[in-house]
Amino acid sequence: MTENSLILKNSAILFFRLIVTSILGLFTTRLLVRGLGASDFGLYSVVGGVVVMMAFLNTVMITTTFRFIAFEMGKNNINGVNKVFNISLAIHLILGFIVVLLTETVGIFYVNNYLNIDPGKLFDARFVLRFSTYATVFTIISIPFQGLITAQEKFSVRASIEIIRAVLLLLVALSIYAFSGNKLRYYALLMMIVSSIVAFLFILYGKIKYRDFTKWEVQKDRVKYLEMIQFSGWIMFGAAASVGKTQGSALIINSFFGTLLNAAYGIAIQVNNLVQMIASNLGQAVVPQITKSFSGGNTQRSVRLVAYTSKYTCFLMLIPAYPILLETEYLLKIWLGDIPPYTIIFCQLIIINSLIDSLGGGIPALIQATGKIKYFQIILSTTSLISIPIAWFLFKVGYSPSYLIIAFVSTAFLNVILRQVLLKKIIDFDVEYFLKTSYLKIFYVVLLILPLFFLRDLFNPGLSRFLIFSLIGVSWLFFVVYVVGIEKNEKNMIKQIVLSFVNKNRENE
Repeated sequence: MTENSLILKNSAILFFRLIVTSILGLFTTRLLVRGLGASDFGLYSVVGGVVVMMAFLNTVMITTTFRFIAFEMGKNNINGVNKVFNISLAIHLILGFIVVLLTETVGIFYVNNYLNIDPGKLFDARFVLRFSTYATVFTIISIPFQGLITAQEKFSVRASIEIIRAVLLLLVALSIYAFSGNKLRYYALLMMIVSSIVAFLFILYGKIKYRDFTKWEVQKDRVKYLEMIQFSGWIMFGAAASVGKTQGSALIINSFFGTLLNAAYGIAIQVNNLVQMIASNLGQAVVPQITKSFSGGNTQRSVRLVAYTSKYTCFLMLIPAYPILLETEYLLKIWLGDIPPYTIIFCQLIIINSLIDSLGGGIPALIQATGKIKYFQIILSTTSLISIPIAWFLFKVGYSPSYLIIAFVSTAFLNVILRQVLLKKIIDFDVEYFLKTSYLKIFYVVLLILPLFFLRDLFNPGLSRFLIFSLIGVSWLFFVVYVVGIEKNEKNMIKQIVLSFVNKNRENE
């Protein structure tokens, strides 16, 4: 199987996972909001987020292990893979201990003194915090195994385990209705159990399938430890900024507006996650190839993959984002019934912010492949975090909650420019090629799909408008992407894939 074919295969696997987990996730969130109630759902979002803020993002923590393993694989260094895995495992065991320590000190202190909740919910909040910590630690320990599986490009395994997780979460949400005790504590306990099961599955597969790579050996290479810790530190810095931006926003909303607005923000994040997952599938499938091509000396292919990934990431995000933005209120009413205040505008602005962020799809993977991530992480992360004090100031002087996301959008635009400048400085990136191949094409597509938002307002809201504009919108999007969004060689490749598919069906007949 060629490298490009492997990307297509893995993308298809990840899209299948996305469809299943998205459908299950929609039902799960609906059941949770109704089963826990908007206030407890908001409380879990903000308290559970404290742990996430300390543990950073699971997917980002995998990056260090994945990057170093994939780099060694690109050089065909089998012994190097085992060394990297063992060093990574030691680092993550220490990290798990640090998370517990921070929870029992900083986390408990914050909950006891600063969390804006009903005093009667204080014991529940501490319970949720501790059990969310245990769930996080299980996940952290499994990360070296997840990184190894990702570097091996075994996306079918990842997809299967993540589908199992989605099914378990749905069962948890269903069981809340049958439980008559403290539902918030019950939910936190079951979430810990689900996390431990998922972590165990990743560890079990890694141990059975890759015994040579996961064989435990004490590593004394201090230089390699230092290299991985430094790299991990800068990845963690970027992860902390990303999570700090999301969870810091939740804390600010809680401080100024209370848990009901936290519920609106949490729902908007859930909707946005579904949109982002579609785009992340392509990124996950391409990233190993970017790293391996770069470490193998094929820099030109890495750069080409980054440009195409950035373009197609945005196009893929537009597939769900376009109909959601057109009919946000109608979809939320069908999904949730009662819509908490500001949920609609939160959803729309956060999706727009994500579309802007998608313009950098593939760029972090190339920077990480070079190993020169220090200034890239510092500058972009700092720019993103500026939105938090800006929002705090705006809330302080009386602006509405939606200005938080407007601040996000503003800094996201600034980061689009900064990425190009930094790429040029770090690896002498061909910015002109990137702009023509990626951003210019995206600009043409966005410009041509905007008129549908004005036409929509000429019709009355309802099922008919939703069905008509969803169908027309997605069809028009595909047409516009094909006409102005892709180049001649890409059109030829699409034609070849379609013809190959048609010919295979004829042969089967």
